[in-house]
Amino acid sequence: MKKRLKKWMGIAVIFVLVLTFNGCEKAGEMKTDTETASSAAYDNSYCEDGEPSAKLNELRESGTLIVGSSGDAPFAYIDQDSDEFVGVDAEIIREVGKRLGIEKVEMKLVPFSELILNVNSDNIDIICDCMYLREDRAEQIYFGDIWYTQGGGLIVAESGGINGMDDFDAGTTVVGYTPGTIWQTAVDKWLAEGMIKEARATGDQSESIVALQNGKIDAFLTDSTVGENLFANFSDTVQGLKMAENYEDSPETIGRIAPGVNFNNIAFIKEVNNVVKALREEGFIDKVFTSYKLDPALHMISNEERTHEMNTRNE
Repeated sequence: MKKRLKKWMGIAVIFVLVLTFNGCEKAGEMKTDTETASSAAYDNSYCEDGEPSAKLNELRESGTLIVGSSGDAPFAYIDQDSDEFVGVDAEIIREVGKRLGIEKVEMKLVPFSELILNVNSDNIDIICDCMYLREDRAEQIYFGDIWYTQGGGLIVAESGGINGMDDFDAGTTVVGYTPGTIWQTAVDKWLAEGMIKEARATGDQSESIVALQNGKIDAFLTDSTVGENLFANFSDTVQGLKMAENYEDSPETIGRIAPGVNFNNIAFIKEVNNVVKALREEGFIDKVFTSYKLDPALHMISNEERTHEMNTRNE
């Protein structure tokens, strides 16, 4: 009886070992199959040699691309009614994220003057906020391809008597700007040349509009796209104001807009470039401008015009 029991116990142990071995082998095979299926689910055609960058793999794993923006419409901001991340830059980067296999694209509100600091501190993954290509910035971050172009717009009071720079009074005129933008440089230049009395930092576009309506400043220099958007879509917000008809851009204020990343993520921004190139070819970017009641003809470029030589480093 004991011998027979030992015999059956031995058979049972062998049977369990066989099942365990086979089970582990099958589990391993299933894991591999899952990984393969997951990898195949991504479109890597935008990646160099079909291999995603380390940053893209990281973002696919985390599921979220964090976009830095100062929250100015119509570029990249949170809509107060829908609580969604919207705007021209937002629509583009959201579609980029979708095509690269990143589950979510979220905005982090950052003052414009602190965007570069935040991307270099890895608090955000990418800057998408109508940022002009500039040599000083290219020494700190790596710029992607140009998305679109724009100039400036001078917003003034309807009853203020200013229709352009020729109407400035060196003894009284105060012009506002958002700190850290090209417009600060332009307004500071007006001050240095004795065209105006004061160049005043008035915060973001909302704060500056209120300052202008309350007579704290005589004009506000900002992106032409901001003016287009405000007067086309938010006429109540700019009540009593107008665009100065005789304002003229100087060469340095005609901007080329591009996203930016830190120098560790150059391979990733090149993947972004490839997606945006495809979006432009498909007419997607034209449609984005039109959807925000902006004239594509004033801003769009061709894919042949998208590249630049501003970057100071390579991979």
